[in-house]
Amino acid sequence: MPTALRRAVAALVVALLGIGALATAAPAQAAANNSEIAYSFFRNKGLTRAQASGLIGNFIVESGGDPINPAAVQYGGGPGRGIAQWEGARRDALFAYADSRGLHWSNLQLQLDFVGKELRGTESYAYTKLKETSTADAAAIAVRIYYERPSVHADPQRMAWSNYVATRYGGMNAVNTSSFPTIREGARNGAFVTLQYALKARGYSIVVDGQFGSGTKSTVLAFQRSRGLVADGVVGPITWEALLPTLPQGATGSAVTALQLELVSTGHKMVVDGSFGTGTHATVVAFQGDHGLYRDGAVGPVTWPALIS
Repeated sequence: MPTALRRAVAALVVALLGIGALATAAPAQAAANNSEIAYSFFRNKGLTRAQASGLIGNFIVESGGDPINPAAVQYGGGPGRGIAQWEGARRDALFAYADSRGLHWSNLQLQLDFVGKELRGTESYAYTKLKETSTADAAAIAVRIYYERPSVHADPQRMAWSNYVATRYGGMNAVNTSSFPTIREGARNGAFVTLQYALKARGYSIVVDGQFGSGTKSTVLAFQRSRGLVADGVVGPITWEALLPTLPQGATGSAVTALQLELVSTGHKMVVDGSFGTGTHATVVAFQGDHGLYRDGAVGPVTWPALIS
């Protein structure tokens, strides 16, 4: 039977039977174990608990939920397919690999083998970057940046699912991916200056005095309302995540000043000038290395909460 016809027939049978893997129509409980099966597969391939969890956390986000769904089709009938939502040349390579093994593309084991094949070959750089990580958070971001490369980042969700997998299947202690402090009017906290500089970076006129007074509270309330958040004037993880930008090398402004002050507060010596140059980049990389984070030199949703206390 020609390849194209075989694939069309297989797709029709899958649609009629409502199963994810044509060649291995496993018992109903198999779907509930897909995430655990995938986690064990990558652990057996030599990945650490955190690194395997980073992969599965991404696949949960990409395929639409837990357990991971190898038969996932991109929302609206787009090009993405499978647990990694492969598209373009990579989807074609998945289909060719399935044909070479006489399996339908939606077979879970086939897709896990294909991920391993990519990581050993065309995606070996992603594998190298993943192997540099030591936490579920860092692994989740490395997989997103170097392996998935999606248009929608959804980093908080990828990190949260990766930590869930690490806790459920890997026996790791849960990591609070939003470990920002919660601060409010009248309290004393070293993060007040960072908060005020971050608000300035968002265009608000505010005096940076390190005091969480009525002026700072009213500005926080205005920011929360502008983002559709609960407007209570209390700055917790949700407000921090909405407020703080991701800063790459080359960035400038008040948010960079806040970053530099936070780095100084951790014992690093540097010039506080609001410019994210090579010196700041090197210091960020050092800080990330000291805290087991992915050392990319960018300050985003993983590095910010590690800095702010």
